[in-house]
Amino acid sequence: MTLLHFVALAAACLHLCFTPAPAFAASLHDDVARVDAERIDQDAQWIALLHYRARRDGSLESEADSPQFFMAGQGKQSPRAELLAAVAALHAPEERQGLACRFPARYEWLRARLGHDGPDSALDGCPALSVWLAGFPGRQASIVFASSYLESPSSTFGHTFLRIVRQSGNELLSPTINYAARTEARDGDLAFVSKGLFGGFPGVADELPFYRRLRTYTEIEGRDLHDYALALEPGEVRRLLLHTWETKDGIFDYYFLDENCAYRTLALIDAARPHAGLLRRFHAVTVPVDTIRTLRAAGLLGEHRVWPSVPKAVRGLEAELAAPDAAAASRIALGQADVATTDGLAPQRQAKLLRLAYEYGSVLIDRDQGDRVQRKEILGAITRARLAQPAPAGAPGLGPAFTPEDGHDGGLVAIGALRRGGRGLLNLEYAAFEHTLADPLPGYEPHAAITLLHPSVELGDGKLRLREVDWLTVQSAIPSSTLFAPQAWRVQLRTARRQYADGEHMATSLAYHAGKAWQLGGNLVFSVLPGASIDTGSGLPHRAALAGVLRNSLGYQASAWSLQLDMVTEKYIAGSRLRRQALQANAMLRLSRNLALTIGAAQRQSPRREGELLVSLRWRQRSLRLPWEAD
Repeated sequence: MTLLHFVALAAACLHLCFTPAPAFAASLHDDVARVDAERIDQDAQWIALLHYRARRDGSLESEADSPQFFMAGQGKQSPRAELLAAVAALHAPEERQGLACRFPARYEWLRARLGHDGPDSALDGCPALSVWLAGFPGRQASIVFASSYLESPSSTFGHTFLRIVRQSGNELLSPTINYAARTEARDGDLAFVSKGLFGGFPGVADELPFYRRLRTYTEIEGRDLHDYALALEPGEVRRLLLHTWETKDGIFDYYFLDENCAYRTLALIDAARPHAGLLRRFHAVTVPVDTIRTLRAAGLLGEHRVWPSVPKAVRGLEAELAAPDAAAASRIALGQADVATTDGLAPQRQAKLLRLAYEYGSVLIDRDQGDRVQRKEILGAITRARLAQPAPAGAPGLGPAFTPEDGHDGGLVAIGALRRGGRGLLNLEYAAFEHTLADPLPGYEPHAAITLLHPSVELGDGKLRLREVDWLTVQSAIPSSTLFAPQAWRVQLRTARRQYADGEHMATSLAYHAGKAWQLGGNLVFSVLPGASIDTGSGLPHRAALAGVLRNSLGYQASAWSLQLDMVTEKYIAGSRLRRQALQANAMLRLSRNLALTIGAAQRQSPRREGELLVSLRWRQRSLRLPWEAD
């Protein structure tokens, strides 16, 4: 044997002796036997990673809509078939790398669950995954709740996304994971709503640095961000990230009402901590704030902080100044007056005025209103003037006093005593979701209201009859000010019993109003909303009519009680000659977070005069939960 042959033989022996054993040291037969013996296909972690949910017949089916999410042909309906396909891939060298790169969360968990504890480098052979994971340099996570945004139907109930907290450096650079619908620019409003309701959009998770989200939500849209630390271990955060990789590209269809941003965000946390049972209470609808309450109840929420809305902060500054000073700040920010016009003012007054001008000018830049270069030059002039002034005292707080979960639950069950036309009746109500301008404020955005699926029935003289169904009502009554002039508006679709010349008939109406609201002082707001209504029903001569409507409202919302006065005048301009008038008042007293007492009175002329008085007890419950369902 030559020296060269000896060296080669020695090297081969060393390789055999010191090369680690393959990760799948157990045989395929042993692993399959273990799967069956321990029923690993029913493990909560496997169920969560594959998103299986129980159907009415007791069987399981995955919520994933893309066939690419499954390795087995029957994987969508069979956790066992999908698990066995993954186990087989672990033992097939040509498939094992594909399993690790496509489904890294499954791969890591399955190896650990089957006791494959030897060294493994399969994930190191996934360059795309490695690059993606490198963008998330953190071992802690938080969930961020963005308050409601009535200008976008998909954000009416708020929004949630995840933030992966950087271990060092600027936290504004922390990466975020945001689940949303992948929409198309050519979709019109009708297509957008219909696709969103019926799963016509694929759901995708995008990643942006936190400062980009902060600018969009707090500066451009004017929404508060509530940031909650998640009580997840570093290993659980890693599993969350690996599972995001598995599901981020159109695996699920997006539904506005149930499988939406909040549901998918909660599902990612559920995959990281499956034994918490976070998804159990969510079926027909998912309201983002309900997911925050669920996480709170599961003990998964830690420190809370608020990133306040910039326009709200500017409104707070404006409220501290007299109207002439606010108008002067507006003129300076818009370039209609020079900074020097404030030189004669007392120092503190000038400092507050210039601060307001600067902050308002920043909002104009954020919203791309006016020439950007000119706006920045104005801000520079204001800054130079402010440097010579004392810091203004009495700056507004950094955020709302209440958190979103402090508000009442979205659902409603109510029972009340109703008196109308000398008759006593029992009034019963249910709502899938309701927050009105007569509800106390804690946890909700002021001057905003939304109702979804709210039927009312009456019981009297041994008969039960439907009074009305409020299918959908959305209203924004944000008051105008010197600096801001938002449009107040209201849209409502409802079916109700209404008076006509020949008696009562059911009618369905779609109404839209647009106008203005003004703050009269404190929490008192007055609004004027002209609009129009399209009505259909058997009580109309041609079964359809068009009416002009004027709605004047005066509302007071506070933490413990609220009051709402409405005067509505309706005159048909086509299809009928009827004219209606109504004056109604509603007061609500908050007894606890989910219990309130209401008193309502109304006087109507439609066409005959009729008065009513309603006293009811209103209990709030989980959104779209039926009264007899367990929570």
